[in-house]
Amino acid sequence: MSEPDYTITKLLPLVLLSTCFSMACVYIFRSIVFNPVYPDIHNLSNELVPPLLGSVFLIILFYLFARHLKSGLAHVVLEFHIGLGRLPFLNLLFQFLSASVALVTGFAIGAIGPAVHIGAASANLVGQFFLVRSHTLRVLTACGAAVAITVMLDTPFMAILFTYETIIRQFRWRTLLLVTAATLFAQWFAHELGIYAFIINVTPFSISLLLLAKMLLFGALCGLLSSSFLNCIDFLTRKISCSYWLKLLLAGLITAVFSWLSPETIGLGYGLVQDLLYEPQALTLITLWLIVRFISSAAVIALAVPGGALAPSIILGALCGALFCKLFAVDESQLFIIVGMGALLGAVLHVPLAGILFVLESTNDLTLLLPCLAASYSAYFIHQHFSKQNSLIELLLVRQNVILRSGSLKKKRLTSPL
Repeated sequence: MSEPDYTITKLLPLVLLSTCFSMACVYIFRSIVFNPVYPDIHNLSNELVPPLLGSVFLIILFYLFARHLKSGLAHVVLEFHIGLGRLPFLNLLFQFLSASVALVTGFAIGAIGPAVHIGAASANLVGQFFLVRSHTLRVLTACGAAVAITVMLDTPFMAILFTYETIIRQFRWRTLLLVTAATLFAQWFAHELGIYAFIINVTPFSISLLLLAKMLLFGALCGLLSSSFLNCIDFLTRKISCSYWLKLLLAGLITAVFSWLSPETIGLGYGLVQDLLYEPQALTLITLWLIVRFISSAAVIALAVPGGALAPSIILGALCGALFCKLFAVDESQLFIIVGMGALLGAVLHVPLAGILFVLESTNDLTLLLPCLAASYSAYFIHQHFSKQNSLIELLLVRQNVILRSGSLKKKRLTSPL
């Protein structure tokens, strides 16, 4: 990407305008998917109806948007680096509708990946309306992605770093200042509208060498879990070869069976995190939740259900922390649960620093820095050793015959069955 020809003062008004439009789109999406509709549907019918009904709606959407199915974070990364940097409106519409249907009907996916696409594409469309150049379109795309994460999680600094590590991948001061301005403006605006994310209150603890040693061991366990998660998605993607409507029906059936087996694990799963943090749970129940969430999330992602993997990674990290404390009789269960959320997020998406910032901003507790560093980088290095792909984004790009190497995107033909 050559040097852009914009100045901050000229582009800032357009950035703020696109930020407002991105916020509006992401806020509507957030209101839909964070609304606890699934339990109401679940109470009115048996466990099979909502996911299977969602599969039917997804099949219809796949048929109607057959030429515009590329979506999610991988789509944003691909369009940012290749071509003119344009994000089409119909892909945005497909992402919004399909992710809303999937999350409302209980599929075990995340909302952050779709929100990033929605926010980035909304800002990009503002730039297309004003006929700006490709460099400016890319800046607006990055701003929209960071704004989306801020609206969804209320973690602005994690949003900035995550956007740089996953989408931009090239450092320029002007771009950084504009993304920061858009993100902080979005956070202020969201607070004015009354949009707040949950704040986790961590029980006070004391730092010791023994605790840091436990964190290193726990991080290694998180790294094994994250690499197993990606390898499972890779395996299922290669082995399940059928038409899209059969894949979606299979995803609905899997979700229905698991919702009957363990209804707490379906959907976004934020209620499950609250239960782990503030209520004592039995070892058998935690193990069941971990197995069900692992299989259901890996299956629906591999079966092309349009959703994100950030929330499933956070939930699996929380479950891993709770299980570790039960197995090794560790007293600081809440500490390991919250650190596990950031460690698994950083390992799965190859963004350990963003995972650490997520924990620090979600708790407003800087004393968590050392435990997070120990666990996150232990998980990151173990994940690199045992996973076939560095990150989930790379896995999704390989499906599209594009591979991420050395901080830039290059076209490359692959012989992989993906």
